[in-house]
Amino acid sequence: MNQGVTPRQLVLFIMLLSITGTLIQPHAQAIFYAEQHAYLSYIPVFVVMTGSLWMLSRVQRRFPDKDLFESLVERFPFLGRLTGVMYILFYLFIFARDIRLIGDYVSITLLETTPISIIVLSLLVMSIFIVRGGLGSLIGMSELYVPLFLLISLIVPFMLIKQIELENLMPYFDIDVAGVGKGSWYLFSFFGEMIALPFVIKGSDFRFKSVLWGITIATLVLILVLIETIASIGVPIASRLVYPSYELARQLQISDFLDRFDLALAAVTLPAMITKIAFDLYFVCWGLKRMIPKVSGKIMTGPVALIGFVCAFWFFKNAIQLFRFTREWTWIAIIFEVLFPIILFVFLRPRKKEKDTGRSTDNPKQKQPSQEDKQEKVSRDGGESGEDKHEGLQGGELQPS
Repeated sequence: MNQGVTPRQLVLFIMLLSITGTLIQPHAQAIFYAEQHAYLSYIPVFVVMTGSLWMLSRVQRRFPDKDLFESLVERFPFLGRLTGVMYILFYLFIFARDIRLIGDYVSITLLETTPISIIVLSLLVMSIFIVRGGLGSLIGMSELYVPLFLLISLIVPFMLIKQIELENLMPYFDIDVAGVGKGSWYLFSFFGEMIALPFVIKGSDFRFKSVLWGITIATLVLILVLIETIASIGVPIASRLVYPSYELARQLQISDFLDRFDLALAAVTLPAMITKIAFDLYFVCWGLKRMIPKVSGKIMTGPVALIGFVCAFWFFKNAIQLFRFTREWTWIAIIFEVLFPIILFVFLRPRKKEKDTGRSTDNPKQKQPSQEDKQEKVSRDGGESGEDKHEGLQGGELQPS
């Protein structure tokens, strides 16, 4: 059964899924193509994802007591399961990619001498324990670390006042539209991973107003980080960095004795990244449970995590290959983040029989039972209940209420 999610928690989930991965990798690629106007690349991404989630919110309103996995399987037993399996494979790949991406990030920023395989295994162990706690553990982690990350993002600009040079943003109005479009292409696949939320949250909790708040706040935070990166580091350097957000944190210097403030920021943001990995794992295990009801989601966490560990090193031999794959990955992401929401919005509707049944139960003009029918029903029920009670006492078994 789905756990209830409040509007505030839904906003935090959207921020977690959209900011965590986008902040690490694709900013450098967006700066390379859009240069000083890379922050404008978020506008097309924002518009497209708002439309996709609006369509899924409308679909969820048709099935208020079910998540999208349940709606697909019950409405279209074969095609629904096929679509669900495709989404499971999609997020299994994202899970493997995030493991490798965050493993490389931790290896560079915090644990330079530790083998990356040990780092990834440590991340997997923490993710497994989070997922075994269910959606409540993910909610608790997001409520703790996403606001902390948001607070840090708002404080950092004041700490970078000495390093910011507004000349790096000039010319302000000479916009390369084609370059901005290419930047949006690289940002889209990471930012659009919030499309997974309707599959794990029931329809009555998936409110579009909260979704819109989450997308808006996440977009503004990422635009702020991108402007800070360009203004403090500059386009020529930032466009050639693998992790420009980490280099931005290295520009911070509180005093002479605390010149590695980037380590503190990395330590604070790392739990949010681990929570993102745990959500990917939770999505895959939850989808398998919905597709195969007899499968236990908790038991599947270990095998799925090991499959992700193998795929992380099988698909990507090094960080450079992972960095370059973003361009091709967007073609696949468009299918799941744009095309499928349109198809589900058009075709996923309740059966006509269910609608007719709902109307007939609410019709006040239905024929009321007569007094004789009521008396006959009461006498019949009383006799049956007496016999059942007598048999139950003789058998000596307590029936669940």
